[in-house]
Amino acid sequence: MRKGLLFIVFIVILIVFWPYSSVQHAPAADPTEFVSGAPRLARLLGAADSEGYRQALTARPFRFPEDHGPHPEYRNEWWYVTGNLHGENGQRFGFELTLFRFSVTATSVADDSAWRTKQVYIGHFAITDLRARKFRVATRYSRGGVGLAGAQSNPFRVWLEQWELGELPPDGGVDESAQAWYLRAMDDDIAIDLTLMPRYAPVSNGIDGLSKKSAAPGNASYYYSLPRLRTTGTLRSGEQIFEVSGLSWLDREWGSGGLSLDQQGWDWFALQLSDGSSLMFYDLRKTDGTRDLYSAGTFVAKDGTATPLSRDEVVIDVLEYWDSPAGGRYPMGWRMTIASHELSLRISPILRGQELDTLVRYWEGAVDVAGERRNNAISGRGYVELTGYAADSPAP
Repeated sequence: MRKGLLFIVFIVILIVFWPYSSVQHAPAADPTEFVSGAPRLARLLGAADSEGYRQALTARPFRFPEDHGPHPEYRNEWWYVTGNLHGENGQRFGFELTLFRFSVTATSVADDSAWRTKQVYIGHFAITDLRARKFRVATRYSRGGVGLAGAQSNPFRVWLEQWELGELPPDGGVDESAQAWYLRAMDDDIAIDLTLMPRYAPVSNGIDGLSKKSAAPGNASYYYSLPRLRTTGTLRSGEQIFEVSGLSWLDREWGSGGLSLDQQGWDWFALQLSDGSSLMFYDLRKTDGTRDLYSAGTFVAKDGTATPLSRDEVVIDVLEYWDSPAGGRYPMGWRMTIASHELSLRISPILRGQELDTLVRYWEGAVDVAGERRNNAISGRGYVELTGYAADSPAP
């Protein structure tokens, strides 16, 4: 359940790039109309914008490595990597790199120029440097023409200028879980160059990989994760370069639907626990403040076995709040209880000010986890994403 909010950015990019695509289209909306507010966000993400695209309607088996690559018949997709890393001298870092592909029209585009395209790519890159108490963010946008940005399946690679995620040449592994990936990005004062090694094969979320976001047909995505990617490489924060290692998480979604009019936003949790298990849960919020029926997640055992989590299985209590200097109030500490897995967790951000202030604002940051499972102490790390709280969204 990632980044539907970035369709707001998509509208802005559509305005910027549309004259070059040579396809007729209705006038684009004023992007300021969609900066915040649940009904406007829901209208932006509604089914009316998906006419002509394929829809995520029924479960389908994932096919690898093909499904790591692009699905241009759908309106949107993203490759989303977050991670918690440590340096050789005890430094602590979090990072996020997300690459989005958006189609600006379902209509065919003439191929008489390498500049013509109906694909727009957007990237968000952020590093949390705990020791320096710094949170740094970079954003990039590009058309899909002339090789500036793109995605391919064989070999897998997605890129936006110098930001890219792809597979490394095989080293003799015989299955998907043995395939190593690379992740690279750089900006003025931050950079990463990482190798990612999955501990097991991709995990399907939702019902056999179909993740429904509301009752409306098509308001769904195909969604899988690689929850535990052993990670090594280098990270630059400011003027310093660090050798780092740790764990990363990949989320992968594509579809053509969105939110319903009564959905406000979501709180998304991706947690890697010390006993080798992992869990993902997205808590959808309705405009009246209640939890949406379609909130859901996945619990992943140490061996990679996945079990769906329903809304009623996961109890989340907000313990603290943080008022953004830019406006808006975010939850900033949680108690999560999952009785079906005998799990009780306290989730705390390592730094409160991990808010991305791009063309839209949302909070995305590294967290620590402590608690109990089956009466035994457990700890962990992870990432949390919070949308629908900035600007004129109602305060809790």
